[in-house]
Amino acid sequence: MKPFHLDTVLKYRKRLEDLAIDRLFEAKRQQKIVRHKLDENNKHLANLIEKSEQLQNETISILDLINYENRILFVKNTIRAVQKKLDEKTEHTKREQLNLIDKSKNRQILASLKEKQNKLWKDYLDKREVAMLDE
Repeated sequence: MKPFHLDTVLKYRKRLEDLAIDRLFEAKRQQKIVRHKLDENNKHLANLIEKSEQLQNETISILDLINYENRILFVKNTIRAVQKKLDEKTEHTKREQLNLIDKSKNRQILASLKEKQNKLWKDYLDKREVAMLDE
């Protein structure tokens, strides 16, 4: 009896692996976007702090100083939120990477199983041919 063909299963596993690759790249892209946003917010905060210190050395009204402090506090809260989002994206990227590794291993195992199965089938056919020639 001819063995089960693994070609269809291997094509399906390859598609799953390709999808996992696409999801990993998308997760990395999202992570990069959030990291860029975090860097921009950090630069903005540094500029606000520098401007606030510069204005304190000069003459500044209390109301303007309070506005700068409120803006600095708002940007700090935004940075915390973006950092939390970046941590989530990093964790998602790690999960997708582990998923890709798992899919790749599964496909490689099936590919080696297919090769082994084909070799066994060829050996079986060779033995049958030798037996038929001997008769």
